[in-house]
Amino acid sequence: MQVSVENTSSLERRLTVQVPGQEIQDKVNAKLRELSKQVRIKGFRPGRVPIKVVKQRYGKQVHQDIVNETMQASLQQAIQDEALRPVTMPRIDSAPETDEAGDLAFSALIEVYPEIEQLDISGLEMEKPDAEITDDDVDEMLKTLREQRKIWNKVERSAEKGDQVLIDYVARVKDTRVPEEGKDRVAIIMGESGFDELEEALAPLKAGEKEKTKLTFPEDFRQAAIAGKKAKVKLEVVSVSEGVLPEVDEKFIQGFGVEDGKLDTLKVEIRENLERELKQAVNGLLKSQLIEKLIAEVPDLEVPESIVREEALAMATQIVQSQGQQLDPAKMNPMMEQFAEQFTEQADRRVRAGFLMGEVAQQNNIRADAAMVREAIDTIASTYEEPAEVVQLYYGNQRLLQQVESSVMEEQVVDWVLENAKVTPKEMKFQEVITTATQPQKGQG
Repeated sequence: MQVSVENTSSLERRLTVQVPGQEIQDKVNAKLRELSKQVRIKGFRPGRVPIKVVKQRYGKQVHQDIVNETMQASLQQAIQDEALRPVTMPRIDSAPETDEAGDLAFSALIEVYPEIEQLDISGLEMEKPDAEITDDDVDEMLKTLREQRKIWNKVERSAEKGDQVLIDYVARVKDTRVPEEGKDRVAIIMGESGFDELEEALAPLKAGEKEKTKLTFPEDFRQAAIAGKKAKVKLEVVSVSEGVLPEVDEKFIQGFGVEDGKLDTLKVEIRENLERELKQAVNGLLKSQLIEKLIAEVPDLEVPESIVREEALAMATQIVQSQGQQLDPAKMNPMMEQFAEQFTEQADRRVRAGFLMGEVAQQNNIRADAAMVREAIDTIASTYEEPAEVVQLYYGNQRLLQQVESSVMEEQVVDWVLENAKVTPKEMKFQEVITTATQPQKGQG
């Protein structure tokens, strides 16, 4: 086999492969001999069908199969011999041709990972959040748990701050009606919805009362058709409810799985959960910080367009699914591809971040630790009613397992960088860490 490699771009290679005809013919003959012992043809004893007859009936198909198999095997061997790092599967660039001597020739295009020089981590300056869980943090979480279990009692008055208002509405923007039929229902907490115009319209209304008005909907409103737009709206208040916080008694505490119903036991569990949350938040901030540093180190890094397109499409699909929108399958691809263009820049940054994190791992022989992967899967499984089934699901699904392995490897990369970079502790409070970590981070989306 002969292989030539041509650089068609900085991240694309054309492999031209030539395979001797005799090699192809030897494989074809071997396959025909094998078939002659297996096929059943009328007039011949099983296992005694002459090669000539087998060739007449199956020769063309066998030859095609062998050519296809040879092409795939030759490409994999060529990639290995040329030490290429493919991003995607090779795609055939020219149809296979056979010359007079029977030699097979074809070419394929392949996208490769960018070549990145050795990254010097020792010079990176990192700030590591230094925070701890205090009694005040535990008490604040206990208050939040009470808020989550708040009891709503209906009242016969107009809404006040903190009340829950359940409304039905119909909105119109030009010829668009939301919903298309009937009414849509939503519940808001007065003073907390962030939709000030709506709250002002609802403030004087009691249950059963209606109002017509114009509202400019928030950019992130759940209905994309009216998000960020001014619309004519018909409102009807279904109910106004006043919230009452539950007492922290034995029944309340047992509602969180604390069997002994004791406040001290609940606080211990709260502290343990906050510790886990803090650890995750710190790791997230460190990862984001590391990505920023790495991108600054290699600002001109070029990444494969196909991977960026896939990432942008995945981001667009996630947005559409989160909004509960239904798309006509026949129109889905072109519509999604057009929508995905909005995320190209963000996707490009994500892909660059992933490549750089992967490069740090490769250059320093960092591999996902099996024990840490199992621990991560066990943590995920513990949130379900049947943990053992979830563990089995993850280990039986290659895609899910790879997601966990990738996450664990990135965590190991961050730990390795902290041991080898210039790290300065930064004192922070728990809530400050959480708030910072929940803000959109560059490269994370």
